This record gives sequence, structure tokens and C-alpha cells, in this order.
Amino acid sequence: MADGENESPAAPTPYEEAMEALSSMINQRTRGTKTTIQFDLLFDYLKILELEDALDGLKIVHVAGTKGKGSTCTFTESILRNCGFRTGLFTSPHLIDVRERFRLDGVDISQEKFLAHFWWCFNRLKERTTEDLPMPPLFRFLTLLAFKIFAAEQVHICIYCVFHTVSPVFPLNASSFGI
Repeated sequence: MADGENESPAAPTPYEEAMEALSSMINQRTRGTKTTIQFDLLFDYLKILELEDALDGLKIVHVAGTKGKGSTCTFTESILRNCGFRTGLFTSPHLIDVRERFRLDGVDISQEKFLAHFWWCFNRLKERTTEDLPMPPLFRFLTLLAFKIFAAEQVHICIYCVFHTVSPVFPLNASSFGI
């Protein structure tokens, strides 16, 4: 046999495993879900992830719309960072790597930090979800993950860039304002 013919495929890396788990959250739900139910689920997810207290002091800039969101968020983050604030930026979608969605002080989150926060959130939700409280869909999970990352990394202000059709995802007690 030639070298390599009998080798088994390489084991997936921890990052590849995380991407596989993330892909499992893509579902076929329609946008017609009632907002009240979505809010109730959001609050349940926040409790599971122990984020209620952490979000009380979180300052959030929420940018939504159809054109110019990414530029507006990037400019806003840059201005705030250059004024001395510790910033977190969450954008959607990503082009190549999901970590592009999460920026801390102007830099994409490191793979190490991403994996630590990702698995903490994913495993905690997986352990505590039920038929009545299923795993969140992909975008909701990524939003919750951003809350976790920004709270854990103690940013001063978060900038969230989302498309205009997203139902509200922010807790009512967070200090937020929209652009």
C-alpha cells in the first residue's frame, strides 16, 4: 500500500465541531412566529445563560434597516472606541468566518475566546432546553452568544447590526437606543 492509503480521516478540530453544532441550529421556521412568544423564549434563554444581571448595565446601540447598517455600525464602533470606550460589535451576516460577526475593540474575536463562549452557551442551552423551550434558531443563538461575549469581556457599549425584519431581540431592561 502506498503511504496514506490506509489512514483514517483526520478528526475534526474543535472549531469544526463548533461549526457543525452551529449548523444544527438552522431550521425551517417561518417568520410568522408571534412576537410575544419570541420574547418569552428570549427571556427564558437569558435566564438559562445567567445573563439577566449582566445585561442590566449593558449599553446597546441597535442599528436596523435595509441599507447602510454595516457602515453605520462600523463608524459608530470606531468613534466610540477612539473616545476610549471598550466596544463590542455584532454584525450580520458574515462573509467567510462566523467570528467576523463578533468584534471586540475593533478586532474579530479570537478562535480561543469564541470557542470558550460558544461551548459554554451551546452546552448550557442543550442541557436545559425542552420540547416547549427548544434550542434557539441560529440567529437568536448568535445574538445570545454576542450578549454572553460582550458581558464576559466587560465591554462598555455594544453595537448590534441586524436586518430590518428581525423581531426585537433585546431585553427590556438593557439600556439601548436605535439608529
